[in-house]
Amino acid sequence: MYESQDNSQLTAEVQQTDNTELSLSSVLNVLEVRRKLIISVTFLISLLALLTIYQLVPRYTATNQLLIGINSAKVVDIEEVLSGGMKGDTAVIGEMEVIKSRELAHKIIAHLHLDQYEEFNPKPKPPGFLDQFNPKNWIPETWKESLGTKALDTRTETEKQESQLNNLTNKFLSKVTVSQVKRSQVINIAVETQDPKLAAIIANEVADQYIVGQLQAKFDATKKATDWLNDQLGDLKQKLENSERAVENYRKNHNLVEVSKGTGVTQQQLSEINSQLISARAQRAEAEAKYQQVESITRNGQDIDSVAEVLNSGLISSLRGQEAEVQRKYSEMLVEYGARHPKMIQMQAELADIKAKIDTEVKKIAAGLRHSLDVARARENSLASSLQQMESKTAGNSQAEVELRALEREATANKVLFETFLGRFKETASTQGIEQADARVISFAEVPLGASFPKKNLMITVSILGALFFAIFLAFVLEILNPGIRSPEQVSQLFNLTTLGIVPKTVNINIPVLQYLLEKPQSALAEALNTLRISLSLLNPDSDVKSVLISSALPSEGKSTLASLLSRHSAAAGKKVVLVDADLRRPTIAKMFDLDKKTLGLTDLLMNHTLTLTDVLVKDSATGLSILTRGHAAFLNPSDLFASQRMKALLEQLKQEFDLVIVDSAPIMAVPDSRILAGLVDKILFVVNWDTTPKKVVATALHIFAKDGHNNLAGIVLQKVNLEQYGRYGYGDSGYYYSYGRYKQYYTS
Repeated sequence: MYESQDNSQLTAEVQQTDNTELSLSSVLNVLEVRRKLIISVTFLISLLALLTIYQLVPRYTATNQLLIGINSAKVVDIEEVLSGGMKGDTAVIGEMEVIKSRELAHKIIAHLHLDQYEEFNPKPKPPGFLDQFNPKNWIPETWKESLGTKALDTRTETEKQESQLNNLTNKFLSKVTVSQVKRSQVINIAVETQDPKLAAIIANEVADQYIVGQLQAKFDATKKATDWLNDQLGDLKQKLENSERAVENYRKNHNLVEVSKGTGVTQQQLSEINSQLISARAQRAEAEAKYQQVESITRNGQDIDSVAEVLNSGLISSLRGQEAEVQRKYSEMLVEYGARHPKMIQMQAELADIKAKIDTEVKKIAAGLRHSLDVARARENSLASSLQQMESKTAGNSQAEVELRALEREATANKVLFETFLGRFKETASTQGIEQADARVISFAEVPLGASFPKKNLMITVSILGALFFAIFLAFVLEILNPGIRSPEQVSQLFNLTTLGIVPKTVNINIPVLQYLLEKPQSALAEALNTLRISLSLLNPDSDVKSVLISSALPSEGKSTLASLLSRHSAAAGKKVVLVDADLRRPTIAKMFDLDKKTLGLTDLLMNHTLTLTDVLVKDSATGLSILTRGHAAFLNPSDLFASQRMKALLEQLKQEFDLVIVDSAPIMAVPDSRILAGLVDKILFVVNWDTTPKKVVATALHIFAKDGHNNLAGIVLQKVNLEQYGRYGYGDSGYYYSYGRYKQYYTS
């Protein structure tokens, strides 16, 4: 209703200023102020956690270890029948799934009779005492079935047993944990039950059943392989006999004699001559190549020493050595003797003789190559002629031998297949009954001495610490969410206003607060009101403050209580004071002073021009305070009533007849009455409920006064202050009750 740009700016300033810097002292202050909350929450949560922990059923964990993929001794090599390679993570993970399989679980459940244990197969509990008070139990079963709230059980006995076994298996598997040890081939099998002995028994039984199952699987595989091989051997044996018999009969019918490994005489001779002819042709080609090389070198005048036969000749190598030695000596002596010296001439003759011998030997090698070529050609021609004669001889038997070879190949294949299967059959038959598992237990489960769950000491410690942290977190959350004002410093920083007084909250008193003020004139409340009166008197040094309007932003902030206390305290101090109840919608002054409800008041005086102040004022017998109550006269609008000239004249008359006029008005955020009355008084006291009224609301209310042009706002009074908490907040700069615990001895409460 009163929103504007200035109001938005003021609210933004309030938000910005409210973000105070976090310091160690402020944290400690929050912990001190909220210590009761922290202790209570911590104690309550810790107590609930403690009760919950000690109600938990203890569970015990037993663990054993299996080594997967051990190297077993091999009697025979039958890896084609049984695969024993269990190496690597993949194989270990696969075996872990086997251990957690439902089939293995069924064997363990049946062997240990786990269905007889309450932990695995809980029995239905009989109805308790409180069940008879449950309205659901009052409805007949037939009605529940007809209404559909209870399903009909139409399962057969077999289906019920299967369902029970399924639930029992799920319960069992939930208690078994299988894990791999650090990417090794070791598997941990952990079983957690309420009975420590049963946990160890089940853990060891899981390992035993797994190994037994592995052996059984190998035995079954061996037996199947043996049976299958035995059946195949009978068929293969019959096929082998038939094929060998067919070979012998065919050979007899065609007069084919077997010489070696199923080969006939003619065919064998033909094969030998053909092989010799191939070899002769190769030798002839080699001799021809060597001779042509020598002829080519001789024809072109090249050095024949590059021919392999020349190089390999020992005699030529020896002559070459002699030639080199003589040539070396000749070169050495040529310088000393000269070319015409007899020794030099002798050495030249010696060199010529050696070269002649080398040439003679080379010619002999060339003649030998020519002779070898002639021999090779003659042998090749002879073998070719023999082969031609033999082929013409064997032409008639070719077709019969071809068919014979086909029959022999079939017989040979049947024999090889039969021998292979026979070997496999002997291997599998010899290993049947001596299978070894690929796993063994390396650590048996022992009965656990202590429970694995719950770890009570650890859980209690964690619960207490968690409760403490939660309580501290809750305290800071409440501190952050608290929008109230707590100190004069905040008033000055947020609103640039003065705090005229801090009125303490009266607690643990059995008398009305107005009577308490008179009976305890040296109490903290009386001293606070005395400070407020002095602050009012010092507002204007040139002239006295004659009229004061007391207002607030919201209802129930202690505005009327402060007006009554300030009025009675001022009257008790000897001043002539009048208290006007201008809160026409929710009047409380008459009730607080226990006045007669039929007493005439403010509305009667304003509406009836024949009445005077004397007719409507009521005296407080304890202090002589004059009170103008709300009245009973009817009116249309309180705002119009306060804006009238008669209201203005009334306040002027009261200011002339009394030392102090205190007007209790309605909250400014609720109705506009205080906005009108603010222009008729000297000063305005704005009441703020300590640590309760939101800062934004206070800022908006103060902006309304500023918007209306009322510059007579004296300051703010913090009402209902808890002095002990106020001191613990550490607002020492203000000096207001900072060390209340130290100087509260000056007060008589």
